[in-house]
Amino acid sequence: MKRKKRIFVVFSILCCIALYPIYASQPIEINCNNITVSPEVDHCAREKLEESKKVLLNTLRKFEDRTKRLYSADQKLGNDLIVLVKSSQEAWIIYRDLNCKLEAFEIEEDNPAYITTVNNCVIRMNSERVEMLDGL
Repeated sequence: MKRKKRIFVVFSILCCIALYPIYASQPIEINCNNITVSPEVDHCAREKLEESKKVLLNTLRKFEDRTKRLYSADQKLGNDLIVLVKSSQEAWIIYRDLNCKLEAFEIEEDNPAYITTVNNCVIRMNSERVEMLDGL
């Protein structure tokens, strides 16, 4: 009986070792509306950052389409506006990134809180930029 028990225990351990990589690679569902631990904060900030970037790019595309439509009678003027906004956007991104590093300055860069602070700043500034672009 002891031999069967030992075989069962060894078999169980081997199964766990063999199956661990499969279970470990499964994505863990995180509910960003009910955050309970710091890694979830970091994860949700990264998700919101990606969504924020998509919204900003979409807003720029809509601005360009709207400008082409509104300036169809004077396409050169419309293109000049689009070029100006694109140049402004490039400069604004540099400003945003440096500003967000400034906001997180007192946090050590290798600390996850640094990245989360920068991400939250970028999200906030992207949202403000979207509002500004929508108002043009």
